[in-house]
Amino acid sequence: MMKTNMEKKRTSSWMLNGLKLGATAGIICAIAFGFIAFDNPKGEISSAEADVWSVFQKQTSKHEDFMSVLEKEGMEPPRQYDYNGNQVFFSYATTRESPNEVMLRFQEAFVREGVNSHFHPGVREPADPMHLDPQDPEEFGIMMQGMVGADDFFTGGMVPIQNTRNKMAMVGVTTKQDVDSLMAAVVERQGGETLAEDMIGSIRYMDATREQGSLKTTITAVWSDDKLDMRKFRSEVRSEDTVHPIEFEIPTCQGCTRVARFSGTESEQHLHNLLFRSPGSIHEVTSFYDRHMGRYGWELEPAMRGLNLLQQHGYAADNAAQIRSYIKSEMHLTVVIYPDYEDGYTYVKMITSI
Repeated sequence: MMKTNMEKKRTSSWMLNGLKLGATAGIICAIAFGFIAFDNPKGEISSAEADVWSVFQKQTSKHEDFMSVLEKEGMEPPRQYDYNGNQVFFSYATTRESPNEVMLRFQEAFVREGVNSHFHPGVREPADPMHLDPQDPEEFGIMMQGMVGADDFFTGGMVPIQNTRNKMAMVGVTTKQDVDSLMAAVVERQGGETLAEDMIGSIRYMDATREQGSLKTTITAVWSDDKLDMRKFRSEVRSEDTVHPIEFEIPTCQGCTRVARFSGTESEQHLHNLLFRSPGSIHEVTSFYDRHMGRYGWELEPAMRGLNLLQQHGYAADNAAQIRSYIKSEMHLTVVIYPDYEDGYTYVKMITSI
């Protein structure tokens, strides 16, 4: 169905930014869940970590309010991760409520604890005040409803960006100047910031998903500290504070670009997830690691040696995905090399564990 002019006017930049941030946070949730499953299939948290909420709540008042809601609503104690030099936190829970019921319950809690100024019962129609006529009663109503959502979005509140039968998602940010309204955020961006993502000081995201036919809903939440640098999520940005010592222990193939690094902290500090992109072929990239891993002290695990010989003698196609498992001291490293037929690059995924 073609959109009407009125519907086109309802599309605003803040809502699009919310969707983009939600996608980024969703990736963090997926990786964090992978860490939990990889390190401890049951995802259990020891009693020694049970008071971790009190540690993380010693930040800004907005962080305290948000985490107070998570704790009171039964979310698991947070786990801290390093994502390309940004500090992010992850928590989850399960329930028999529907995703929509979860959203309504948390919306009530966010208002009660001062995270939200308004209760958001669903996805609000986005509104761009620059393209609406305040003299028109209908457009003025649309503008005010949209601005209510935008005000909460830019001041650390949680605004729904998706609400379907099997999934809901909410997102919110604070800016580097910690503004208190949409209009103040507009002023901040005009005051020298060129990209919307460069004015973001922190991000908060929550979703609830239910598999079709299941009675269990999984709730996940991810948030950053208030020193978030969105530029560190870009693969072309690599500075001293985005590099982890683990990266000096693994050779980087020639021409490769690091896309992302996700590292555990505290009891999960041995867990790392790295992704590289290469213009080379599967065969070229695999050959590089076969030649150079030994120089960095990594030994091919015994179970992999037979498979490696078969591949070297041509029993596997050159463009087939490759896997290698290495060990160094107590550290295990799994390397998966695979093609992406859409962008034409070869990707190298590395996962460490002990």
